[in-house]
Amino acid sequence: MNFFAEQDDARKKTRYLVFLFIIAVIVLTAITSVIIATGFWFADDYSTDYRSTTDTILTNGQNPISQYLNWAIFGKISLFVSGTILCVIIFKWISLSGGGKNIAESLGGKRINPNTDNSDERRILNIVEEMALASGMPVPPVYLLGEERGINAFAAGDTPANAVVGITQGALDQLNREQLQGVVAHEFSHILNGDMRLNLRLIAMLSGILFISSSGRLLMHAGGGGYGRFGRRRSGDIRVLGAGLILMLVGWLGSFFAGMIKAAISRQREFLADASSVQFTRNPQGIANALKIMGGYIKGTKLSTPNAAEASHMFIGSSQGPLELFSTHPPIEDRIRKIEPGWNGELVRRKEKLSESENRERKQKIEQRKKSQKKKLAATIIAGSAITGDYTDIVSAISGNAATNAPGTEVIPPELNQMVMDPFGATALVYALLLDEEEAIQKKQLETIKNAGVPGLSIQTLQLIPGVISMDIAYRLPLLELAMPALKCMSAEQYKIFKKTMMAIIHADNKVEMLEWCLYQLITHYLASDLEKAKPSKPKYKKIKRVSEEYRLILSMLAHYGHHEIKEAERAFGRGANTVGLYSLKLIDKDQCQLVDFIKAANKLANCYPLLKAKLLKGLADCAKQDGEITAVEKEIIASIAAVIDSPIPNLLA
Repeated sequence: MNFFAEQDDARKKTRYLVFLFIIAVIVLTAITSVIIATGFWFADDYSTDYRSTTDTILTNGQNPISQYLNWAIFGKISLFVSGTILCVIIFKWISLSGGGKNIAESLGGKRINPNTDNSDERRILNIVEEMALASGMPVPPVYLLGEERGINAFAAGDTPANAVVGITQGALDQLNREQLQGVVAHEFSHILNGDMRLNLRLIAMLSGILFISSSGRLLMHAGGGGYGRFGRRRSGDIRVLGAGLILMLVGWLGSFFAGMIKAAISRQREFLADASSVQFTRNPQGIANALKIMGGYIKGTKLSTPNAAEASHMFIGSSQGPLELFSTHPPIEDRIRKIEPGWNGELVRRKEKLSESENRERKQKIEQRKKSQKKKLAATIIAGSAITGDYTDIVSAISGNAATNAPGTEVIPPELNQMVMDPFGATALVYALLLDEEEAIQKKQLETIKNAGVPGLSIQTLQLIPGVISMDIAYRLPLLELAMPALKCMSAEQYKIFKKTMMAIIHADNKVEMLEWCLYQLITHYLASDLEKAKPSKPKYKKIKRVSEEYRLILSMLAHYGHHEIKEAERAFGRGANTVGLYSLKLIDKDQCQLVDFIKAANKLANCYPLLKAKLLKGLADCAKQDGEITAVEKEIIASIAAVIDSPIPNLLA
């Protein structure tokens, strides 16, 4: 699976979407213009005194409708319709610009706390962590649609940096760990394939078309006569009523076009995501069995949230059910056969079961009933005691503890793995990773942390120093990736202080080291999209020659950091240059490689197209592999470059 090629394909699909959208808007505008003009002609003619049929149809040998069917009228109507659609699209796009969390929250999702003690929530967080590490991505936040009993999941966001994964309560209740892995891997493939941005553009563009029918309903309400809400009198104008009816009809036609566009874009992406899920998990049964359960489950994949329709193409299963006119998903049976050609056609039949929260509520009601009965009994006994003088103490205690031992990530030391579960611990861990070995500088850095104004943070950082020193450097990168969900729980103000403190710690020795830059880039890139206004890169460069000098500098620094002997560095550099087709490039001397220039070069590479980014990252990986292995330092450098150019690195660092 070439994820970079699929990102390029998704970009082409976006151009196809824009083309279809323009065609749909032109058709709708033309139909709206004709119908509205005809409606106003009819309404004007109807409101005049009755004359003979001939006089009504013909006046001085001309048809009066020609007064409305002209380019001036069409131009005004077209400008109004297209302008309204454009305004709605811009408004919707701005509302979606906050990343995947806005989509998740609009669907009723609530973020799962990284240090949750709920067993089902802990299980899905662990699975998302596993898939993130397997795909070379930071761990995205997970949102739970707790009121949804259908089995479904989605990935949302504009870039991998602001991506989120959403899961329904029904999926947690009905799927086991293996099946959830298949579902989560399916959603990660949407992130890696570039489908998320395509999905957001679909929502924004199609909302403009669907707005027409909403306008029609408002006009019909205003033109219906009588009194509306709050005692306001409606206009009762037949022309307003007619225009509303017309816009509603056109809006339904727009819904027809919207359904066609979504179906045309989305179906093949689902087949691709299913195949990618198998690639990630190395287990076709995971996603196949999950699909079988979705097909046989009594609630299916349907969602109850009112926003499910506009986001239907984002889910793993159709959120509108199997009877959706233009389904954004292929039939589940077809998807299963693509994965499991010898399937016998039998679905897994499942009934709805109560969730943990509902079970708790049910137990609480039973306990309350018991308490009520005991109170009545106690009242009876006390009343009797007043007569007999025999007082009895009634003591009752109800207690229950649910303990879960969710497995941690095996490759991370347990004491540090626990730290990444909450923002305070994750922040202290990041600071500890940045501390200098020299005692005087370290003391200055700890003082900076203390002055940041977070009580106890400098002490917590100090306590982590022994664990960080004894930890293998190979754990730094996966540890940082696991810390991302907790760090994203910070507020914008907390992030501002956190970022400022990181910079002060890095500059405490009046210089910036390569690994300090790598750590800073990895963290800020994946947090900035959620916690500050981040300007995304725009593709400019398709040809490697446009960025050859920048690539030469980055490749040279990677070769020097990964190889101690100059001959080895030259061979590694040559292999990386040959991978991208730059056969005449020469290695830059180590003393001429400056970090400031390296940073500028990395920022320029961010403006390359996906397929070119793929070549660049492949060349860097080949450079690092020249001596038979990729060291932890080389991994951090490549991962940092991938973060800056906003491109995941699936399978490149294996």
